[in-house]
Parts: sequence; C-alpha cells; structure tokens
Amino acid sequence: MIRTLRLLRSLLKLRWRIFPPRSTNVLLYFVTGSEVIIPYFAKNEIQILDLRENEINISVALLCIFDRDLSAQNYATRYIKIVKPKLILTYVDNYPPFFQLKKRFPNIQTMMIQNGIRSERGDLFGELLQELKLEGNHVDHMFVFGSAVGKIYHKYISGDIIPIGSFKNNSIPKSIGKSKSIAYISTYRPSISGNFIVPDSAPNNPVTYEQITRRREQAIIFVAEYCQSNKLELIVVGKDEDFAAENLYYQKLLRNYSWTLKPRRSALNSYEFIDNSEIVVFTSSTLGYEALARGTKTAALLIDAKLLDADALRFGWPAKVKDDGKFWTHQFDEKRFQEILDYLVTVSDTDWDKVRLETIREIISYDENNSQFVETLKSLRAEW
Repeated sequence: MIRTLRLLRSLLKLRWRIFPPRSTNVLLYFVTGSEVIIPYFAKNEIQILDLRENEINISVALLCIFDRDLSAQNYATRYIKIVKPKLILTYVDNYPPFFQLKKRFPNIQTMMIQNGIRSERGDLFGELLQELKLEGNHVDHMFVFGSAVGKIYHKYISGDIIPIGSFKNNSIPKSIGKSKSIAYISTYRPSISGNFIVPDSAPNNPVTYEQITRRREQAIIFVAEYCQSNKLELIVVGKDEDFAAENLYYQKLLRNYSWTLKPRRSALNSYEFIDNSEIVVFTSSTLGYEALARGTKTAALLIDAKLLDADALRFGWPAKVKDDGKFWTHQFDEKRFQEILDYLVTVSDTDWDKVRLETIREIISYDENNSQFVETLKSLRAEW
C-alpha cells in the first residue's frame, strides 16, 4: 500500500506530454545545464530530452511499452528516432550510456560538456569505471576543464578533446571591483549524515562525513580569525538552497566573529561574490577552481586529500602538481594557511597572474563566452 501511494505521488508530480516530440536540429540530453546551454541556440533549434523523471512524453512511453522495454536507454533511443536531431549534446559528463550513443546513431554528431571536478572514487573514474571501459565509447566533441583531465577522458572515450575550462564559468561576465574581503566557499551539506562513509575514502580506511566536516570547520574558523586580525571582511558564499538553515549553522560556528552569508539565489550569482572579493578560499569546490580561472587570488586548502588518502582530491588532479605551493596545500596546518593567505594579501596582480597561469595551465582553462564551443557549432550548422 505504501509503495503504491509513493508511486502515485511520483506520477502526480510528473509533467505529461501528450503529443510526440517535435523534430529539431539539436537535442539536449538531460535538463541539467539547460540554463547556460540553451542561450547559445535559437528557440526552435533545440529541445530537451528529460531523463530525470520530471517529464514523460506519453507517445514515447507507449512505444517503450510496445517494446516491452521501459529502460531509460530505450526511452532515449525512441525519443531520438522521433526527433531526428543533427546534434545531441549533454552537460552530464559522468553518464556512460551517453558515450554509447554514437554506436546506435553514427550519423548524428555528439557533444559532451564537463560540468564539475571529477574523481577516481565514487565518481566517473571510480565506481563507474567498468561502464566506462565498454567498447565503442565515442563522443565527437568533448569540452573539458583542462588538458590533464582531457587525457583521462580520452583513455576511455574516443573523439576530439577541447579544453575550454568550465562552460558555466566562461558564460558569466566578470564583475569589476574588489572589496577588502575574503570569500569562503561554503561546503554546508545538511542532508548528509555525520555517520555517512565518504565515497572517496580508501577501502581500508573509512572516513565519516563528520570527520571531514570538523576539519573544514576548523579551517573556516582560522580564516575568520585571520580576517579579524587583518581587518578584512569575511564573506561566506552560500551553498544550500535553505538560506535560513545555512545561516543558522554559521551563526553557531562563527559566533565570535563578524561575517556575512551571501545566499545562493541561482546557479550563477556565486560568481559575482568571488569576483568582488580580494581573496577566495576553498576546501572542496569546483567554484574554487573556477575562481582561479577567472583570475581571483585563491587559496586552495585541500585538507581532505590526505585524510582520505585520495590522490584525485589533491590540488589540480590529474595534473602533476607538487604537494604544497604558494597558494595551495594538502596539510592541515594553520602555519601553512597563514603563509598562503599572507602571500595572497601581499602579492602584486602581475606576479599573481604569472604564478596562477603557470600553475593551472593543464588544470583549468578560461575561454570567455565559450568561443571554441561557438566556433564548433558554427562549423556544424554549416553542414546541416
């Protein structure tokens, strides 16, 4: 009875489409990333294949029933056959079935955009590795963060690797004007139990999320003390959609310090906060790498890597970068934190850019307005 009620609730939440999907030149595989991808296309040029159980096209679903195959892969196959797109692209780069599409649709161009930092455990290059090793993986155009991670993708997926950095990051114009502040990128995760074993843990050394959280809390308390001592404003760049709960969390944690929580009102407004701060600090965040790509002075305190014994959590992975540098560390050591922040406070913009660009060359690029993506689309459209 309970299962039936849950099923009914799920069905009621779905958007049902009666008419078959229309034919378009471009099909976005998953709704994820649509807010930054769709602006690059005309309205009648693109539509979305939603496989996240938010929308069901009845015409396609009936065909799947006749096939006696209600899998997501068959639904996608039927959908594509109706739409007949010239290009299928996705912002979900850790979904191995997408890499097999070219085998079924050899005449359709495929495109993948990396949407976040990847790892070897609990991620594409870890628990999904067996699926990733399937024969025939091919994506025509793969837009990735940097050349180093591009080499890892290319071990398993054939096609053109194009390092452009973060697509979303490239789409957001840089804000001008820095305040005398440090922006700490929040890692607040209320939905994760403290007893939860972190997927990036080594099999012989399980680490709980509470252990990770406590160390990160000590790191932000140090940053708060540093701001207080150096007369800098502390800005916490919010992560959670529940602003009130996140604000209460930091009120308790930073009760002895002055700080401001900037709420995450959209997927895009966080970039304004990092642009407008003199220094950004992160312990685990794609946004931290994006801040580096944008040119902001950034402290990477990646203190999880050694605790979890996870190379993929080290700064710049899979690029070969030394353990400690002028603006990064893997040590849980307040002396190192102090050295890094002192360096960022005093380094000139010219020297910073030189060090930053040399360091991140293979890690993450910055392609303003995604010019290489635009050029690739231009070439494809010429053939449609």
